[in-house]
Amino acid sequence: MRSPALRSVVASLPLWLVLITCETTLQMLLKTAGDRIGAPTLSVHWVVTVLQTPLVLAAGACYVGTFCSWMLILKRTPLSFAFPATAVTYVSVLIGSYWLFDERIVPWRYLGIALIVIGISLLRDSD
Repeated sequence: MRSPALRSVVASLPLWLVLITCETTLQMLLKTAGDRIGAPTLSVHWVVTVLQTPLVLAAGACYVGTFCSWMLILKRTPLSFAFPATAVTYVSVLIGSYWLFDERIVPWRYLGIALIVIGISLLRDSD
């Protein structure tokens, strides 16, 4: 029989997919917006420009999606499992950076991905 934590994660799988998708998309949008907007000047004009940028507005929508899915996940999943499991977004952001921005994935990053996956797999209950 599967552990209660694992059952809750499986039952919440659609929410986890929303969380990972929203968080990864959020980071990709902010990177793209940051590249296009340029260096911050910390002026009112710059803040207004940022707040009117469609990419930043889309990122804000992703924040809302991330928040809503996270709140629903927390309702169904023990925090001691859920919070460390969010590390999977590090993997998805790294993969997204590779695909969208041609960022290199050096061997140390592959090792990091493996350690994250192993670490998350160790979170399961032994019941």
